[in-house]
Amino acid sequence: MTCQRSSNSILLIIATLLAVGCATGPAPFVIYEDAQTSVWLKFDPESGSGHSHPVSIAPEQIARVLHGVWVVHRNVVTGFGLFSDHEGTPVFSLGLIARLAPYLSEALKKASPKDIVTFYLVTGDPNLGKLVTSGGLFVRQDRLFFILANAHTSPSSVNYESTYEFDDRNQPLLPLAHFKFTVGFSPKEAWIPNAQAKGSGGYERYMDESKMIIIDLPRLLAKANPSSPVPSSRP
Repeated sequence: MTCQRSSNSILLIIATLLAVGCATGPAPFVIYEDAQTSVWLKFDPESGSGHSHPVSIAPEQIARVLHGVWVVHRNVVTGFGLFSDHEGTPVFSLGLIARLAPYLSEALKKASPKDIVTFYLVTGDPNLGKLVTSGGLFVRQDRLFFILANAHTSPSSVNYESTYEFDDRNQPLLPLAHFKFTVGFSPKEAWIPNAQAKGSGGYERYMDESKMIIIDLPRLLAKANPSSPVPSSRP
Protein backbone atom coordinates (compact mmCIF):
# COMPACT_ATOMS: atom_id res chain seq x y z
CA MET A 1 0.00 0.00 0.00
CA THR A 2 2.85 2.40 0.85
CA CYS A 3 4.54 1.72 -2.49
CA GLN A 4 1.29 2.27 -4.37
CA ARG A 5 0.72 5.62 -2.64
CA SER A 6 4.29 6.63 -3.38
CA SER A 7 3.90 5.74 -7.06
CA ASN A 8 0.64 7.65 -7.25
CA SER A 9 2.26 10.70 -5.69
CA ILE A 10 5.15 10.57 -8.16
CA LEU A 11 2.76 10.52 -11.11
CA LEU A 12 0.89 13.50 -9.71
CA ILE A 13 4.17 15.40 -9.25
CA ILE A 14 5.26 14.61 -12.84
CA ALA A 15 1.98 15.89 -14.26
CA THR A 16 2.07 19.01 -12.10
CA LEU A 17 5.67 19.81 -13.03
CA LEU A 18 4.80 19.42 -16.70
CA ALA A 19 1.89 21.82 -16.34
CA VAL A 20 4.01 24.34 -14.46
CA GLY A 21 6.82 24.02 -16.99
CA CYS A 22 4.45 24.83 -19.84
CA ALA A 23 3.03 27.76 -17.91
CA THR A 24 6.46 29.33 -17.38
CA GLY A 25 7.42 29.17 -21.07
CA PRO A 26 6.35 31.51 -23.87
CA ALA A 27 2.67 32.31 -24.15
CA PRO A 28 0.73 29.73 -26.18
CA PHE A 29 -0.16 30.45 -29.79
CA VAL A 30 -3.88 30.00 -30.42
CA ILE A 31 -4.78 28.05 -33.56
CA TYR A 32 -8.49 27.99 -32.75
CA GLU A 33 -10.60 28.62 -29.70
CA ASP A 34 -14.25 28.79 -28.77
CA ALA A 35 -16.30 27.64 -25.78
CA GLN A 36 -16.09 23.96 -26.80
CA THR A 37 -12.75 23.67 -28.60
CA SER A 38 -9.21 24.91 -28.02
CA VAL A 39 -6.19 24.03 -30.16
CA TRP A 40 -2.97 25.71 -29.10
CA LEU A 41 0.74 25.55 -29.78
CA LYS A 42 2.57 25.46 -26.46
CA PHE A 43 6.25 25.54 -25.62
CA ASP A 44 7.38 22.01 -24.80
CA PRO A 45 10.05 21.94 -22.08
CA GLU A 46 10.64 18.25 -22.84
CA SER A 47 11.35 18.76 -26.57
CA GLY A 48 15.08 18.13 -26.16
CA SER A 49 16.82 18.44 -29.51
CA GLY A 50 13.52 19.40 -31.07
CA HIS A 51 10.49 17.81 -32.67
CA SER A 52 10.12 17.34 -36.44
CA HIS A 53 8.10 20.52 -36.86
CA PRO A 54 6.72 22.13 -38.89
CA VAL A 55 5.25 19.10 -40.60
CA SER A 56 2.48 18.72 -43.15
CA ILE A 57 -0.10 16.07 -42.27
CA ALA A 58 -3.40 16.43 -44.12
CA PRO A 59 -6.66 16.69 -42.14
CA GLU A 60 -7.74 13.37 -43.67
CA GLN A 61 -4.61 11.73 -42.26
CA ILE A 62 -5.10 13.31 -38.83
CA ALA A 63 -8.67 12.03 -38.97
CA ARG A 64 -7.35 8.47 -39.42
CA VAL A 65 -5.22 8.93 -36.31
CA LEU A 66 -8.16 10.17 -34.24
CA HIS A 67 -10.38 7.41 -35.61
CA GLY A 68 -7.96 4.78 -34.22
CA VAL A 69 -7.65 6.09 -30.65
CA TRP A 70 -9.52 4.11 -28.00
CA VAL A 71 -9.55 3.66 -24.24
CA VAL A 72 -10.14 0.83 -21.81
CA HIS A 73 -11.60 2.04 -18.54
CA ARG A 74 -10.36 0.84 -15.18
CA ASN A 75 -13.66 -0.89 -14.43
CA VAL A 76 -13.02 -3.09 -17.49
CA VAL A 77 -9.43 -4.13 -16.77
CA THR A 78 -7.44 -4.67 -13.61
CA GLY A 79 -4.22 -2.73 -13.60
CA PHE A 80 -2.57 -1.49 -16.76
CA GLY A 81 -0.84 -4.43 -18.37
CA LEU A 82 -0.53 -4.98 -22.11
CA PHE A 83 -3.72 -5.70 -24.02
CA SER A 84 -2.58 -5.24 -27.61
CA ASP A 85 -5.23 -7.64 -28.92
CA HIS A 86 -8.08 -5.86 -27.15
CA GLU A 87 -9.87 -2.81 -28.46
CA GLY A 88 -11.82 -0.61 -26.13
CA THR A 89 -14.14 2.36 -26.53
CA PRO A 90 -13.40 4.86 -29.34
CA VAL A 91 -12.55 8.29 -27.95
CA PHE A 92 -13.47 10.53 -30.84
CA SER A 93 -16.89 10.48 -32.47
CA LEU A 94 -17.21 11.40 -36.13
CA GLY A 95 -18.40 14.83 -35.02
CA LEU A 96 -15.37 15.39 -32.80
CA ILE A 97 -13.05 14.17 -35.54
CA ALA A 98 -14.58 16.60 -38.01
CA ARG A 99 -14.26 19.39 -35.46
CA LEU A 100 -10.68 18.68 -34.42
CA ALA A 101 -8.72 17.23 -37.38
CA PRO A 102 -8.42 20.40 -39.53
CA TYR A 103 -7.13 22.44 -36.58
CA LEU A 104 -4.56 19.83 -35.56
CA SER A 105 -3.34 19.66 -39.15
CA GLU A 106 -3.01 23.45 -39.24
CA ALA A 107 -1.22 23.49 -35.90
CA LEU A 108 1.42 20.98 -36.98
CA LYS A 109 2.16 23.09 -40.07
CA LYS A 110 2.76 26.14 -37.86
CA ALA A 111 4.56 24.40 -34.99
CA SER A 112 8.23 25.00 -34.25
CA PRO A 113 10.60 22.22 -33.15
CA LYS A 114 10.04 23.39 -29.56
CA ASP A 115 6.23 23.29 -29.70
CA ILE A 116 3.68 20.68 -28.75
CA VAL A 117 0.18 20.83 -30.23
CA THR A 118 -2.48 20.71 -27.52
CA PHE A 119 -6.23 20.26 -27.70
CA TYR A 120 -9.06 20.72 -25.22
CA LEU A 121 -12.61 19.63 -26.07
CA VAL A 122 -15.75 20.16 -24.02
CA THR A 123 -18.83 17.98 -24.47
CA GLY A 124 -21.92 17.53 -22.36
CA ASP A 125 -23.82 14.61 -20.87
CA PRO A 126 -27.37 14.82 -19.48
CA ASN A 127 -26.34 12.91 -16.35
CA LEU A 128 -22.66 13.77 -15.90
CA GLY A 129 -22.67 17.36 -17.10
CA LYS A 130 -19.51 18.88 -18.54
CA LEU A 131 -16.90 16.42 -19.85
CA VAL A 132 -13.35 17.14 -20.95
CA THR A 133 -11.24 15.40 -23.60
CA SER A 134 -7.74 16.83 -23.82
CA GLY A 135 -4.14 16.06 -24.64
CA GLY A 136 -1.39 16.84 -27.09
CA LEU A 137 0.67 15.53 -29.97
CA PHE A 138 3.99 16.03 -31.70
CA VAL A 139 5.99 14.36 -34.47
CA ARG A 140 9.49 12.90 -34.33
CA GLN A 141 10.69 11.80 -37.77
CA ASP A 142 7.97 9.40 -38.98
CA ARG A 143 6.41 8.81 -35.55
CA LEU A 144 3.47 10.67 -34.10
CA PHE A 145 3.38 10.83 -30.30
CA PHE A 146 -0.20 11.21 -29.05
CA ILE A 147 -0.98 12.02 -25.42
CA LEU A 148 -4.54 11.60 -24.16
CA ALA A 149 -4.73 13.12 -20.70
CA ASN A 150 -8.52 13.10 -20.43
CA ALA A 151 -11.22 11.17 -22.27
CA HIS A 152 -14.74 12.46 -21.60
CA THR A 153 -13.65 13.08 -18.03
CA SER A 154 -15.73 15.07 -15.57
CA PRO A 155 -13.92 17.94 -13.82
CA SER A 156 -15.43 16.49 -10.64
CA SER A 157 -13.72 13.11 -11.16
CA VAL A 158 -12.30 11.38 -8.13
CA ASN A 159 -8.53 11.07 -8.35
CA TYR A 160 -7.06 8.07 -6.57
CA GLU A 161 -4.69 10.34 -4.64
CA SER A 162 -7.24 12.97 -3.72
CA THR A 163 -10.61 14.39 -4.62
CA TYR A 164 -10.64 17.77 -6.27
CA GLU A 165 -12.21 19.76 -9.06
CA PHE A 166 -9.88 20.99 -11.74
CA ASP A 167 -10.90 22.37 -15.09
CA ASP A 168 -8.33 24.55 -16.81
CA ARG A 169 -7.78 24.49 -20.55
CA ASN A 170 -4.42 26.13 -19.89
CA GLN A 171 -3.18 22.71 -18.75
CA PRO A 172 -4.55 20.22 -21.31
CA LEU A 173 -1.87 17.61 -20.51
CA LEU A 174 -2.81 17.36 -16.85
CA PRO A 175 -5.13 14.38 -16.13
CA LEU A 176 -8.22 15.18 -14.10
CA ALA A 177 -8.21 11.55 -12.92
CA HIS A 178 -5.00 9.57 -13.38
CA PHE A 179 -6.22 6.01 -13.25
CA LYS A 180 -9.57 6.08 -15.01
CA PHE A 181 -8.40 4.61 -18.31
CA THR A 182 -5.58 3.35 -20.50
CA VAL A 183 -5.26 4.50 -24.10
CA GLY A 184 -4.66 2.27 -27.11
CA PHE A 185 -4.65 2.41 -30.88
CA SER A 186 -5.88 0.52 -33.92
CA PRO A 187 -4.66 -0.86 -36.21
CA LYS A 188 -2.20 -2.44 -33.84
CA GLU A 189 0.36 -2.84 -36.65
CA ALA A 190 0.84 0.93 -36.60
CA TRP A 191 1.03 1.17 -32.80
CA ILE A 192 4.62 1.23 -31.55
CA PRO A 193 5.01 -0.04 -27.95
CA ASN A 194 6.39 2.58 -25.57
CA ALA A 195 9.05 0.12 -24.43
CA GLN A 196 10.34 -0.12 -27.99
CA ALA A 197 10.42 3.67 -28.45
CA LYS A 198 12.40 4.22 -25.26
CA GLY A 199 15.57 2.98 -26.92
CA SER A 200 15.36 5.46 -29.78
CA GLY A 201 16.26 9.13 -29.95
CA GLY A 202 13.62 11.68 -29.13
CA TYR A 203 11.65 9.66 -26.60
CA GLU A 204 10.87 11.40 -23.34
CA ARG A 205 8.43 10.29 -20.70
CA TYR A 206 5.85 13.04 -20.67
CA MET A 207 3.43 11.59 -18.14
CA ASP A 208 1.82 8.34 -17.07
CA GLU A 209 2.75 6.14 -20.05
CA SER A 210 -0.68 4.52 -20.06
CA LYS A 211 -1.88 7.84 -21.53
CA MET A 212 0.62 8.02 -24.41
CA ILE A 213 0.66 6.12 -27.70
CA ILE A 214 3.25 6.23 -30.49
CA ILE A 215 2.03 5.80 -34.05
CA ASP A 216 4.04 4.74 -37.08
CA LEU A 217 2.63 7.20 -39.61
CA PRO A 218 3.86 5.53 -42.85
CA ARG A 219 2.51 2.19 -41.70
CA LEU A 220 -0.82 3.69 -40.63
CA LEU A 221 -1.34 5.55 -43.90
CA ALA A 222 -0.27 2.55 -45.97
CA LYS A 223 -2.89 0.42 -44.23
CA ALA A 224 -5.62 3.05 -44.26
CA ASN A 225 -8.91 1.84 -45.68
CA PRO A 226 -10.20 4.41 -48.17
CA SER A 227 -13.77 3.41 -47.30
CA SER A 228 -13.33 4.23 -43.61
CA PRO A 229 -15.51 7.12 -42.38
CA VAL A 230 -12.89 9.78 -41.71
CA PRO A 231 -14.46 13.22 -42.12
CA SER A 232 -11.98 15.86 -43.17
CA SER A 233 -13.86 19.16 -43.08
CA ARG A 234 -15.21 21.34 -40.33
CA PRO A 235 -18.91 20.83 -39.61
